[in-house]
Amino acid sequence: MAGRGSGDGGVTGATRQFALRHRVLLLSISLSVLGITTGVATANAILGGAPFGDAGLILTGAALAGVCSLMHTRHPALAFLTAVAPLPGLAWAAPMNADAALGIAPVLAYIFAYAVAVMLAQNILVRALDDDAAEQPYKPLAAAAGLMAALALLWFWRSATAASAMQAVLDVVLAAASALIVMPLGASVLQFDETFVASANRARERRQRLLEKIAMVAVPRWGMSIAGIALIFVALAWFGAEPAISFVPNAPVLFAVLLGLTFALAVSVCCGWREGFAATIAAGVAGLSVLWGFAFIGRMAPTSPVGVLELVSLALFLMFCGARRAAVYRRLGDDPSIAQLRAVEDLGGPQFFAILGGIAMLLPIVVVHPAYAIYMVALAFAGAGALGFAPALATACGMLLPRRHSLEELYGRH
Repeated sequence: MAGRGSGDGGVTGATRQFALRHRVLLLSISLSVLGITTGVATANAILGGAPFGDAGLILTGAALAGVCSLMHTRHPALAFLTAVAPLPGLAWAAPMNADAALGIAPVLAYIFAYAVAVMLAQNILVRALDDDAAEQPYKPLAAAAGLMAALALLWFWRSATAASAMQAVLDVVLAAASALIVMPLGASVLQFDETFVASANRARERRQRLLEKIAMVAVPRWGMSIAGIALIFVALAWFGAEPAISFVPNAPVLFAVLLGLTFALAVSVCCGWREGFAATIAAGVAGLSVLWGFAFIGRMAPTSPVGVLELVSLALFLMFCGARRAAVYRRLGDDPSIAQLRAVEDLGGPQFFAILGGIAMLLPIVVVHPAYAIYMVALAFAGAGALGFAPALATACGMLLPRRHSLEELYGRH
């Protein structure tokens, strides 16, 4: 067994040395393949009749999202990389979307992938500033994207909009995959000098003081109040969205199944049923707010629920990242409310800028299609869920149904 392990280690070490020795060559090959693939997909989309106006709106929105990323990273090249990272995935999916009536779906797919890129950029900043390894958002991403695919399959099974729903899923998956590929490749050539480190540290200190105040939502006294507000929003949104919900066939059964699947997955990813319940309720507020808005303006379309699923997946992704960070602190011995508070302080910044960039991305779209302002409101609810509702609901559940503690946890290990 020892010899086998040594052999594996030797192969791994040799592979790592080869990669480091030929880093520039491998990076050039990877970027060339990525560029050729994206160029071919873009050409096919143009030949397939992809509308240039929609592409222009997406590029304009991506530029505005890049400005928000610059506010977050304080590094122009990293901000540009974060804004551009989802675009190849949308180009890969564009030729297959030629016959699908998706409307806002590709834009929401970009926003989802942009949030993934922001979280990856945060990890790059952590390594650059602290030389510390941060947890990668792979599991939250896989869970959120996989859940969207499953819910879309259940919601639109054998319906007239099934093709559009599957294409929306493809947009989300390919855009997120693009972010996962482009961010590490681009970050490998970035430079972080002393001037950037000093500027970024000053910005982080100012941001930390604000996040310490926001993180008070995880304190039991405030958590109970914020949790009550979240439940009020759930009730208001449910009754407000009733006209749009009645548009969906077999709505009560369908929503019960969707809620059950979301809760089951959230419990697994968040490492606790309290955190899973909190994420489910907070994401539900974001999703119901879209249906509420469409019911208010009376413009519910057959493909509108596709946008609901994309927004719910985005909200869950951000909440999963925060819940998993809190779980790390719980395993280190922190009280659950303190763990939630520290998670907000750690990830509140990227979560906020992910939502801010998404809202900025929608601005050019809303100028042309004012009804899509509903999604800006829903994004605000998603951000409120990640920064406030989810931590507060988890804390409230811990207060109402306290966790059981072992003797070692109560009195310490001797």
